[in-house]
Amino acid sequence: MSISLKGPHALSFDALQRVLPKGRTGIFALGYVDSDGRFRVQSVGRDDYDVRARLSELIGSSTMFKFAVMPGPREAFEEEGALFHQLRPPSTIIHPVRPRGTNWQCPHCLQLSL
Repeated sequence: MSISLKGPHALSFDALQRVLPKGRTGIFALGYVDSDGRFRVQSVGRDDYDVRARLSELIGSSTMFKFAVMPGPREAFEEEGALFHQLRPPSTIIHPVRPRGTNWQCPHCLQLSL
């Protein structure tokens, strides 16, 4: 993974308001902290417009999250793909979908096919 995710934070309205800016592109990992204090990823995702709003929709689906704000949709798509391939989260079984209207390819998939 080339980017460091911030967190973990409780997946709650208050935590989202406190740690995430509104209206920013970003990626995230949902999961929980195990008895040894390690963050265990269950799923990964992104939002190309407002990652805080997307995570707000997911409150109740997990207990904790990590995130990174990204410069734009392309970087978010590529980093979400990297998270998907590297972490193999058990609740994210379908490869991240590229944004509509783009023909972007997952760099990790391209490396696997060489």
